[in-house]
Amino acid sequence: MTRQTDKYQYAQVDTYKESLELKHLKRKTFIVNTIIFLCAMAVLYFLLLINSDVNTILTIMVLFGSLLMMNFAFYAYDDDHYNSLKIAMYVNTIGVYAIAIALIFKFQTPSVFTSLFLAYAISSIYQDYKAMLLSNLALFVSGTSMIFSYEEVFEIAGNQNPQRLSVFIFLTVFVSLLTLSSYILIKRKNFFYNQLAQIKESELRNINLFYEVDKIKREGSLNSETYYDSLEKFSKELSRKIGIENVFKRKIELLRDLKTLTSNDVLKKYTEYTIEEIEEISNMELELHTKMKEIGLKSSQSFGVEVTRKEMFSETQFKSFKHFGDHHYVKVISFVVFYCLLKVNKPYLNALEEEKIKDILFNSEYFHRVDRDIIKVYLENNEVFDAIVKDHMEGSW
Repeated sequence: MTRQTDKYQYAQVDTYKESLELKHLKRKTFIVNTIIFLCAMAVLYFLLLINSDVNTILTIMVLFGSLLMMNFAFYAYDDDHYNSLKIAMYVNTIGVYAIAIALIFKFQTPSVFTSLFLAYAISSIYQDYKAMLLSNLALFVSGTSMIFSYEEVFEIAGNQNPQRLSVFIFLTVFVSLLTLSSYILIKRKNFFYNQLAQIKESELRNINLFYEVDKIKREGSLNSETYYDSLEKFSKELSRKIGIENVFKRKIELLRDLKTLTSNDVLKKYTEYTIEEIEEISNMELELHTKMKEIGLKSSQSFGVEVTRKEMFSETQFKSFKHFGDHHYVKVISFVVFYCLLKVNKPYLNALEEEKIKDILFNSEYFHRVDRDIIKVYLENNEVFDAIVKDHMEGSW
């Protein structure tokens, strides 16, 4: 049976993962371009040192300059920054290998051959599956071409062919090991991104559930007027204290009107603001938007929480039934309690049918959160589990 890994995945998780990756992709793009610029300066220095001709210097510097200019263009394109930087990543991967090959063609010495590995080191900074495959393929193809096209570079007197074969075998094994290690690192990075995105989504859903319960308890919606009155008094006193005009009054009035006026009416009334500015201010509106309430609750619960550097990516930070230090019996008991809770009616969740539980445990993230041996036992004997619950536990809760 094939697992459907995206069946129980929240659509928002992908958005959170993309925002995390975009944040790090910007930093990696800056680091890669800084390294490329430094490499260009180093190459220019050595070309001048060995008195290379002007055409060679200009050709190589144009390659470096073109690569940096394309990166600048992609980085400056804000409409779709994520995909723009992704394209820049692939351009950089191909570009650094093109420059390395150009240097090898020009000088044809064993020392210049190492520029291919420098190109690999630069492209590996991105830690991306497609970039990794593209980089490793380029390294293997380029290296193989150099080995068999310029045999004199690797020639040892009286032992030409065996030497080329040895270098080719070394290159094959080396690229295979690089691919495996890169795959493991990227897999681990994606795991952290996925966990952090799911934690954020779970946190937002719990906060929204909290406010729904609070709304039911109060038997009515939030009265934001008291909040706006207090905010207006505070801004008035703040402006008086620092000796400026109350610039907050108009914005607070806008927040009040956002609850009742349409977008067109708001634009007509507040002509001094653009639609982008109004959208930003609307995030602070209480009754229609929950961002400020979420920030307030999150801040109130974050006081006094200390996370050490060692614990930052600890398994204990993630929801799981298979913590490393737990005994096998603890994992079994945890799963049994969890399974029983799914089989009985509760105020917040009705009992689930056996096929539904099996589907969830097989296709959702719980497949990775429960010990694999326990999941295997359950999937092979889920009818027995169901029969035990029906015979001994039904109605007892």
